[in-house]
Amino acid sequence: MSSRTQAAEAYIKALRTGEPSATQAAAQFLADDVVLATAQGEVSGKAEVLKRITGQWPQTPVFQHSGFGSPQESNGSITYEGEIPPMGAAPQKLILKFSYNGSDKIQRVEQEAQTAPAQQSETIPNFVRGIINGALNNGTPIVVAYTAEDGQPSLSLRGSTQVYSDTQLCIWVRNAEGGIIKTLSRSNRITLLYRDSKTRTTLIIQGRGHVETDPAVRERVFQLSPEVEQNHDPSMKGAALIIDVVSLGGTTQRGPVRVTPAVMPA
Repeated sequence: MSSRTQAAEAYIKALRTGEPSATQAAAQFLADDVVLATAQGEVSGKAEVLKRITGQWPQTPVFQHSGFGSPQESNGSITYEGEIPPMGAAPQKLILKFSYNGSDKIQRVEQEAQTAPAQQSETIPNFVRGIINGALNNGTPIVVAYTAEDGQPSLSLRGSTQVYSDTQLCIWVRNAEGGIIKTLSRSNRITLLYRDSKTRTTLIIQGRGHVETDPAVRERVFQLSPEVEQNHDPSMKGAALIIDVVSLGGTTQRGPVRVTPAVMPA
């Protein structure tokens, strides 16, 4: 193994793990005036670059799972390309290009993270339907935000949230006289949040809500709800809330997703 390859591998281990011992090992291979270039800008000097590969940074839990191929040498520089398994809000690839000084110490590191392109759609993709419909069973019930009658923003967990159609969600609201129902006459704007930290999946949905009184719609919304939610209201005294999606965006294990229905609700 060449000294340059050894230097690059030591740096990569420190970046991947954040371990102090790995950083100490990498330090001997860095030039005093080393530069780290990322999409966020450049960091100069050995001490500053070492800080960026020490400890737990936002992407350290992601980089820990990266797998790097063989080094590619060109004009005195060495490039490593790493792949990262699907992890929601995380890049798919990490490319590191190392340049060296006359003593074979790392003079410059160019770090490029490549993310998957967003999946654009006018309808809710099937895999996103699965995320939403399984939220309660996953232990990540959806948070619903609306503005209460007094103007105060209000949040509530809604375990009955399900996908109703290609561009609609539904919620069986057990209290038909509750705050979220009363506020619809004044403002029908509703925002929903799904977050699963284990898979780094986040969905933010903005929509317009209305109550449906049609018996067939009420029955379907109730039947779509998880059994535990039905058991909270066996007499079906609640209300069927339909939410027309204005926008849905976020990150999933399959990459970013963006949904913008062709017809916007009022």
